[in-house]
Amino acid sequence: MLMLSKAHEVHRRDLASIRTPAPTETWRPVSHLEAVETLLHRAKAKGLRVASERFALLDGALYPEPGRAVPLPGARLFGSVDFQPISGLKFPAGCMPSAGIRNSHDKSFALSILSGARVLICANGVLSAEYVISRKHTSGLDLAAEVDRALDSFIESITTFNATYERLRGKSLTKARAHNLAVELARGGAFSSSDILPMLHEFENPRHPEFKDRNAWTLYQAATEIMKNQSPARQVDGYKALNAVVMAQVN
Repeated sequence: MLMLSKAHEVHRRDLASIRTPAPTETWRPVSHLEAVETLLHRAKAKGLRVASERFALLDGALYPEPGRAVPLPGARLFGSVDFQPISGLKFPAGCMPSAGIRNSHDKSFALSILSGARVLICANGVLSAEYVISRKHTSGLDLAAEVDRALDSFIESITTFNATYERLRGKSLTKARAHNLAVELARGGAFSSSDILPMLHEFENPRHPEFKDRNAWTLYQAATEIMKNQSPARQVDGYKALNAVVMAQVN
């Protein structure tokens, strides 16, 4: 979901080499490796089985005083962890539960876990919600407990994904309505206005035959196909805008 332009993909073991800035009285940055391994450990404890994982890094900087930047290689982490289908949970064919994780050492955003799904035929993501672990990375952060709470919310969220998927599939779209939604998506920040026509072309001429029906689900997938060209950080905000516009059609 988040392995795209401007970021360089890394293996989990490579995260150990990324320097974490020294904490302050009010800010305790979490190391990327600690964040990822805590997520994986607590997910296993809750019965979630990892199917695949991917991670990417972006450089950043801290500004201890105006006009002075301290470069931080690999300051921003983006990752996705796909899970095996959960026993007893009905999930759409061709999709699997997926959690995103993002973390920063330059205060650009808080450590967060994102709930969603992976669409296997196109490797597109579907973002349902974002759970902020700590807005300020305070010194008293209990990382394992916060990740547990985020994973509980993640599991609760994906239990409703099949119903959302069916509602999106059941919402047919005329060509005119699809065009209007594409404009709304650009206005909402899902992608730039220059992407409206490519997105509509993808909707009307999908590269994957599974998306030939013209409904809210295939419009969502057309948008995410275009959004693959965005940076990882930009994608998170793009998905939020995408959800706000498209989900409004079925809720």
